Amino acid sequence: MTDAIYAKIAQFTLTSDISGREQAFAKRIAERFAQSVPNAVNTAVHEGYVSAQLGNDPGKPNLLFCAHIDVVGFLVTDITADGFLRIGPVGGIDRRLLLGQPVMIWGKKHIFGVISILPPHLMQGDQAVPEWGSLCVDTGYDSAEALSDKVSRGDAVTFCDNEQRLLGNHISGAGLDNRAGAAAVMLAAETLGQCGELPCNLTFAFSFQEERSGRGAKLAAANLKPDIAIAVDTTFAMAHGEDPQECFPLGSGAAIGISPVLSKALSDRLIRTAQQHEIPWTAEIMTSTTGTDADALALAPGGCAAGTVSIPIRNMHTPVEVLDLADVQSTVDLLVSFAKECDAAWL
Repeated sequence: MTDAIYAKIAQFTLTSDISGREQAFAKRIAERFAQSVPNAVNTAVHEGYVSAQLGNDPGKPNLLFCAHIDVVGFLVTDITADGFLRIGPVGGIDRRLLLGQPVMIWGKKHIFGVISILPPHLMQGDQAVPEWGSLCVDTGYDSAEALSDKVSRGDAVTFCDNEQRLLGNHISGAGLDNRAGAAAVMLAAETLGQCGELPCNLTFAFSFQEERSGRGAKLAAANLKPDIAIAVDTTFAMAHGEDPQECFPLGSGAAIGISPVLSKALSDRLIRTAQQHEIPWTAEIMTSTTGTDADALALAPGGCAAGTVSIPIRNMHTPVEVLDLADVQSTVDLLVSFAKECDAAWL
């Protein structure tokens, strides 16, 4: 099954889908959803999200699975006279990891570049961690004039798609936050689409702009009006030197959120579902907001029980994020099992 999960994640190859630039990717998501879940209705791209539905019975609760499809990246802020691109971050990115990284510039033409800086023998002290103003992208062109018909200020820049299989079930690549969550929702939809009648009306949403404002989830919450909403995202996995109180071992299963923002009844129900179906899981304790789309989904008109189910990844918001495909499988299994049992009795 992990091969099927890897193939699904690999389908979501990186495009210019940084926050605010998701439209092209959204159209691909909608097309693939319509193909893989043909009995879903109202599959469409809206302002801020893509959505599709299974069921429309007014007597059943409305359940929403939501995964954001935007990734962190950059915008071109300037083009120097000698043909280098200045860039600024879209989302939280660690500057220490950027030197020498290959990137793709999504301009009038798609151009490969490399993030560069002063050579080491010319840097001193804190310059080893560059400020954004000193970073630039080398495209090989030697003048702004040579780039004038290819790149403009405001164009998107992303890490290059470098997905790799690692040992066992581990994979590495850019944008696994949140290509992995989107793949989990898509796989759950494919399974649930073959299950016949469900005890709930089920909507799937793929939201925009989670990394910057949560705008897509806010629009989805307002328009789709769920009774129950689960944000499917990623969380921090253990790496060498990390705090085990704040991170989760790869392979530990789906991380179920517990937070003042979230519905305790829903968190408890997700935990019981995982236990009853022997699905690997762990509890993610958040003492404030969740930093996910669930914060916005909880504010749906009329009230909404919001929850999170997250996939642990290492090296978040870098070109070399790492996850265990078994954790994606656990997330899919939890979503499917929960939807099959989500009736109005416990609301």
